[in-house]
Amino acid sequence: MGDSFIHYLGRKPVNLYVMKKLKGLASRAYNSMFHTHTVAGIVISFALFVIFYAGAFSLFRHEIIQWENPDMRQPVVEDMDFDAVLERIDSAYQLNFHQVTNVNFPSEKHPVVSVYGAYNDTDSTTQRMAAYISPKDGRIQDLNNPLTTVGDTIYYLHYFRQIPAIGLYLAGLVALFFLFAIVTGILIHWRNLLTKFYAFTIEGKWKNIWTNAHTVLGVIGLPFQLMYAVTGAFFGLLTLILLPTVILLYQGDTTKIFAKVQPQQAIQVAKDAPKANHLSLSELANKIKTSYPNHEIKRAQLRNYGRADAVVTWQLDDDKTITAPGVISMNMSDGKVLAAYSILPDKKTYRSSVTDFIFKLHFANFGSISLRVIYFILSMITCFMIISGVLIWRTARNNNRYTAKQKLFHHRVTKVYLAICLSMFPAFAMLFIANKTVPMEMVGRAALVNAIFFVFWLAITIAGLFWNNYAQQNRNYLILGGFLALLIPIANGIVTGGWVWTTIVSYPSVAYVDLFWLMAGLTSLYLSFYQLKAAPSSNPQIKQDIKIPAPEMSNA
Repeated sequence: MGDSFIHYLGRKPVNLYVMKKLKGLASRAYNSMFHTHTVAGIVISFALFVIFYAGAFSLFRHEIIQWENPDMRQPVVEDMDFDAVLERIDSAYQLNFHQVTNVNFPSEKHPVVSVYGAYNDTDSTTQRMAAYISPKDGRIQDLNNPLTTVGDTIYYLHYFRQIPAIGLYLAGLVALFFLFAIVTGILIHWRNLLTKFYAFTIEGKWKNIWTNAHTVLGVIGLPFQLMYAVTGAFFGLLTLILLPTVILLYQGDTTKIFAKVQPQQAIQVAKDAPKANHLSLSELANKIKTSYPNHEIKRAQLRNYGRADAVVTWQLDDDKTITAPGVISMNMSDGKVLAAYSILPDKKTYRSSVTDFIFKLHFANFGSISLRVIYFILSMITCFMIISGVLIWRTARNNNRYTAKQKLFHHRVTKVYLAICLSMFPAFAMLFIANKTVPMEMVGRAALVNAIFFVFWLAITIAGLFWNNYAQQNRNYLILGGFLALLIPIANGIVTGGWVWTTIVSYPSVAYVDLFWLMAGLTSLYLSFYQLKAAPSSNPQIKQDIKIPAPEMSNA
C-alpha cells in the first residue's frame, strides 16, 4: 500500500509515512534516558505536584484575596490623595525615604493603596515595612501581621517560601529537574509518540493505562510544561546564576547588574539632600495618565521623597500585551522626565522586556480571565500526569524481578507520594474554611489559619498512609474534599453575607471563588459515590495484573 497508507487506530487515522520519520534512540541511549527520566521524575514528583497544584490556584490570587479580605470589597477611589496616604504611613512608621519606597496604586481587584518601604527602628537598623490604607475607613493594616492569608499562603507554597532561606532555590531545582525529565521523556517516547497518542485506551493492564495517560497528557501539555520548567528554573535559580557574574564583573555590586535590565536602579540621590517642597505625587500621576491614557499606573517608586532631589519612577501597563510595562522616571521638583532612566511604553528594548516577559508568561498576567482558566486546566492536567508517572513507576515494579520486600518498599513510597499529593484538595478547602471561621478580630489570626491548614494537611496525609488500597486513598480524599468544598460558599455567606447570588453582581471575583468550590465539591462527590464505587466491576482483569504484598488495588 506504500507510504500513503492510512492506518486506523481506534477511530483516529494516523499517517504511517509521518510515523516512519520518527526515529527512536539507539538501544543503549534509550535505556540510559529511560532510567534517568524515571529517577528524575520519581525524585521530584510530589514536590512538583505541590508546585503545580498551588501554582494553579495562585493564578487567581487576587480573586482569592478579594474573597478572603473584606477590605478588598469596595469601589476604587479615583481621586485619591497619595501624598496624604504617604503622610499617614510616615507618621506610623517614620519612613526612611532615602531607601526605595514603593506605592502600589489601587485597582478593581486591589482597591487599597499599598506601601512598601523601609524605616529605622530603635537600634537605628533598617527594617522593611509593608502596609495598606483602606479607603473605606482610613485604617492602616500592617502586612507583616496580616488579617487574612489564604491567597498569600497558596502563592508562597507555590515556591516553598515556608521553608526558610532555601525554599525558592529548592523550587528552582525542582523546575530544573522537571525540564530534564521533559527532555528525556520526549526522547524515549519520540519513536512511538503519535501511535501512543492516537491509541490511548482505558482498557487493559494498569501499566498500559497509566503509561498511555502519562504520554498523551504529556503531549497535550508539552508547550505549557516546557514553558513552566524554563521560567520556574529562571525565577528560582536566577540569584545563583548571576552570582559568578556579580562577583567577577561587578565586584559584588548587585545594583550594577540589575541596572542593565532596569535603568531606574542606577538612579543616585544624596542621602543628606535638604528637605524641600516638590510637585505632589497625585499631580505627577495625573500628568502620566494624560500622556498615556491607554496605560494604567501600577506602581510609583520613590527615592528621597520630600527632598530637593526626589525622584519618582512610574510603572505602566495595559494588562493586555505580553511585553514589558513602561517605566518612566522624573524629577519631582519640576516633573522633567529622566530619559536615561526611562523605558517608554512605545520604545521598549529586548533587554528591558525579557524579564517582565518571562514574569507575565509565568503568571498569565496578560489577556483576560479565560487565559488563566486555560492555565489552570493545563496545570491540573500536569498534576494528573505527575500522579500517572508515579503509578507507572509502581506498576512497572510489580513483577517477579523484585522480591516481596522490594515490592513492599515500592508500595509504601507510592502510598506516601499519593497521600501528600491527593490530600492537597481537602487541605486547601480547609484553608478557605478556616479563613472564614476564625474571628477577624483575633490577634495572630493569620498565623492560626496557617497552622490549621498545615496541621490538617499533615494529619490527613498521615491518615492516608493507613489506607493500603490506592483507590481507597483517592476516594476518601475526594469525599473529604468534596464535603469541605461545599461548606466554603456557605461559610462565606454566613460570615460576610456575601452569598453567591448577591456577589455575582457587585463583586464577581468573590462569586467565582464560591462557584468554583461549589462545582469542585459536587464533582468530587459525584465521582467518589457514583463512578469510583462502580469501577471494580467494569474491568475485572486489572485485579489480576496488580500483585502487591498488601490489599489489592481496585480499578479507580
